[in-house]
Order: sequence, then C-alpha cells, then structure tokens
Amino acid sequence: MKKSSTEFITESWYKGAWWLYFLLPLAWLYHLLISLRRLLYTLNISKSYRPSIPVIVVGNITLGGTGKSPLVAYLVESLRQKGYHPGVVSRGYGSSIGKEEVKEVLSSSLVSEVGDEPLMLKRRVNCPVFVSPSRINAVQALEKTGCDIVISDDGLQHYALERDVEICVFDGKRKWGNACLLPVGPLREPKSRLKSVNYIVVNGGFVDGDSWQHNNLLQSAYRMELQPDDLRSVNGKDVSLVSDFQSKEVNAVAAIGNPERFFKVLEGNGIKVVRHAFNDHHAYQLSDLRFPNSLPIIMTEKDAVKCRQFNLQNAWYLPVSAQLNSDLAGNVIKQLKLENRI
Repeated sequence: MKKSSTEFITESWYKGAWWLYFLLPLAWLYHLLISLRRLLYTLNISKSYRPSIPVIVVGNITLGGTGKSPLVAYLVESLRQKGYHPGVVSRGYGSSIGKEEVKEVLSSSLVSEVGDEPLMLKRRVNCPVFVSPSRINAVQALEKTGCDIVISDDGLQHYALERDVEICVFDGKRKWGNACLLPVGPLREPKSRLKSVNYIVVNGGFVDGDSWQHNNLLQSAYRMELQPDDLRSVNGKDVSLVSDFQSKEVNAVAAIGNPERFFKVLEGNGIKVVRHAFNDHHAYQLSDLRFPNSLPIIMTEKDAVKCRQFNLQNAWYLPVSAQLNSDLAGNVIKQLKLENRI
C-alpha cells in the first residue's frame, strides 16, 4: 500500500531523515513563537481561566498517537472507583463544532458532530463529556453538571486553561524521534518541558536511566501497558476471544496516530495481519473497507465508532485497557489534597 504524506513525514521524523534539516530555520521560528506564547501566560499578560474544580491535563509533547485516550479512560474509571465524579473535555478534532460552540457528547452523537475520540470515550466510560475548540467553554459547561474533577484529553499546550496536574504520555518505543521541534521533528515543545509536568507515563518500553537525559524525571515516571480485551462486533453486541483468531489471517484496519502499534498487538496475539493504515481521524467511506478478499476485519475502538453505520459483516474491534505499574490516580488525589473531600 502506498504511504500517505503523513506516514512518510512521521517515518522520516523517527528515522532521522537527512532532508529534514533543511527545515531548521522553520523549527527555530516555531521555538521562538511557542516560547514567547508561554512567557506571555507566565507573566499574566495573556489571561488564563481558573476553573472552580481541579483540572488534570493528559497530553504529550509529540505529534502522533501516544495512548492518551486509554489513559483518560483509566483515570475516569479509577477516580470514579475512589468516589469522585470526573468529567472530560476535548477539542473534538474533526467535528463540525463552531469556534465558540460547546456540545455535550451523548452515546447517540455522530462522529461528525463531536469527533471520534470523545465519542469513543463517552461510550467506553459514560461520564459527562463536552467538546469545544475553546477548552474554557467546555470546562465551564462541565462545571454546571456537578462534576468535581475535570480531565482534559490533550491540551498540554493550551495555556489559556489553568491546570492543577499535568500528565505527559509518550510512546516508550518510538520515544521522541529525532528530538527536534516541528517541522524538523515530532516535538510540539522542547524535551525540557518534561521537567515541569507532574507525571510522565511511558506507553510500552521500559522506564530506565538510558531513556532519559535528566535523572530527576525517573521519580515521576509510570509504565503503562495497553492490555487487549475481548473482541466485539462493530455492528452489534457479539463478543469473541482474541484467541479465536490465532493463526488466522485478517484485514487489520487502523486510523490512529501510530497504526503500527495496533498491528503489532494483533501479531503479538498470533494473528496474521493484512495492514490497512489510514491517517489519524480518517473519515471512512464504505469503499475504504471493501477489500479484495473475504477475510475478517479487525479495527481499533476509535475506528469502530465511525464504521457502525456501514453494517459490516464479520467486522470486529479490539478495545484496550491501560494497565499502570502504580496507582497514578491515587497519587493525583493526594497531590490535589482531595482525600477527605468526597
């Protein structure tokens, strides 16, 4: 399959393609602009909004998929088990929301109205979810629902919203590629930004000294693994074990930031995959899923919310759950001093 421009650029970042360094002047300009923007908020020249309830931001400093959504789901479920009432705000990427508009995500919402990741999270954890290009507007809507904690899905660089806890997620295998800022590399902010976040979550790979330039980061790092659950049919409620497809060939479909990670999960469970990678947030057409074979289709949970309308036969999605090596949610509660406020 021919690579898309997005796949080509992403691969170049992580393989250190030489031609990228011709773009260094643009990276220097980008660094200047983001540094100035953050300084304006630090000096309170640009104003930020202070919500009435604590805000946890789950983001990253790289472009591409790192596993933020499974971590957000983990935090919602963990906080709820501890007696809290979290809600989620998101940009709603790919939706038709106006600049100042706010929409509540319902289980019946359309992807075109609210975006694929917010709808996936709503159906997965069923907590209040609001989307808006303005996270401030989304948070203000969430404050009216009785939630006592806000979780912002992405938004580490959205300084107009004050936050109490910052959690940075990154891919433990790909790490930060060539460690350069956009457009030379995948970094939204310099690696030094990691010093100011509260927690670092490494999705896969190992948390060890060789992975970090600054040893003080190790004490705030958590290891996360994404554990596959049972397969579920895209157009119904049927459930199948992953082991039922062991040694069988399937069409593997993924429109996420790092499709290769999904393909390797399937292969790691003994499934033979025919790869079909699309750009992140791809808006599927039925023709995208008409393959020249009759093999079963297995896709990600994020893809499934966009493909239910097609009434696909023998099509499944693979939910994944975040497993952490320590109680991140408990430590966040202690940091926020919320232990006795249930």
